[in-house]
Amino acid sequence: MLRKTPILLLLTTLLLTGCFENETLTESQVVVDGDELELQLIEYTDLNLFTYFNDSLVTNTLSSFMLGHHEDAYRGIIHAAPYLQFGLEYGIEIDDDAQLDSTVLVLFYENYHYDTLPEFDVSVYELTEELEENDDGDIYSYQSFGHQDLPMVSVASRIVPHKDSLTITLPATFSKELFELGKENDGVFASTENLEELFKGLMLSTNDNSALISFSDDSYIGFYYRIPSDLDEGAKSLKLTVNAGNQRFTHMDIDRSSSFFSSPNAYENIPRAHSGGVVMADLIMGASIRIELPNIHELLELADDYYITTASLRLPLKPDTYDRYFNTPITTINISVVDKKNLVIQQIGSTSLTSWDEQFQEKTFYEVPIKTFLDYKLAKGINNNDALWISIPASTSTIQTSGLILSDISGEQKIKIDITYLPLN
Repeated sequence: MLRKTPILLLLTTLLLTGCFENETLTESQVVVDGDELELQLIEYTDLNLFTYFNDSLVTNTLSSFMLGHHEDAYRGIIHAAPYLQFGLEYGIEIDDDAQLDSTVLVLFYENYHYDTLPEFDVSVYELTEELEENDDGDIYSYQSFGHQDLPMVSVASRIVPHKDSLTITLPATFSKELFELGKENDGVFASTENLEELFKGLMLSTNDNSALISFSDDSYIGFYYRIPSDLDEGAKSLKLTVNAGNQRFTHMDIDRSSSFFSSPNAYENIPRAHSGGVVMADLIMGASIRIELPNIHELLELADDYYITTASLRLPLKPDTYDRYFNTPITTINISVVDKKNLVIQQIGSTSLTSWDEQFQEKTFYEVPIKTFLDYKLAKGINNNDALWISIPASTSTIQTSGLILSDISGEQKIKIDITYLPLN
């Protein structure tokens, strides 16, 4: 039904409510002023939403690595185990009289994720296989490489807030053998290449009650020794660092089964009707959101007489799936256009979280400007299968562990597009 209302009243109402709710475009709100200027306000809910999981997460290009375990009702289960090669900033030759005191693995914290209270065991394995990237220079999170069957050491650990690192003493048998080889001419510590010929690196693993932890590539193996004949009798050290090594990556075992997703397959568009009414965007889970407009002809019917002035997509976060401590929502998302195979055609941009309501969790949402996307779809016509794509920005320093679980909440807070039209003439 068409209604005639003064233009000033319309603008006031628009500021207060955003738009009027309608089931179809034929019942949209039309306002006509004395000069026959029409504004058409549409709340468009005819959207198809899907969650898409991608297993191909590259982790060797990050400057940090992850260790630990996490599971919850929303994401499923994550278990992270880093594979690390070590190197030297410059070569060194160990004095023949040098005596080794101790060798420690020092892992510098970059971030903690989820519950950090429980004590957990860390096991350290020596690698038996070099870490090899593919032709594109990538190592994916699902890959693994050979290591010793038994750990060289397992220690009980706990995250202590006032410390900047987790320290593990390595066994004397491993340390002394490598240290003595450094005394030879052009020995194991003369270069990173020499080191990796004899020492492939380490793999770290934890039990299932550990926190999920990110560590900096400044982490190192430190050899602490002394030379009895040295006049100053001071302790000396040699550091093999992760950032000087040729490779490191994080292997991740991920089970995406949760209260929303039951054994979901990767590389499939999973409709929100099959996932408890939610869709998910999450970098560590490899999840992105596809949004389709199946009945674009409804908007095309208006295109001959009207043009879009504004269009915004509202994406509410599902209550009880986020908080500021263990399940913090991502504060920025990327918006792209993808084809029917979910290959990116063009980048639209990024946007930040619009509203945060932790207490009642009724008004936490994104308001995404998508006029560019609607103009693109209208130009392509009704047979075009391109869709909007919501993803989490990649990070170079750590694997982003925040994510989004989106759903309709109420009649007001639901996934929808608010569109404002103006007449062409």
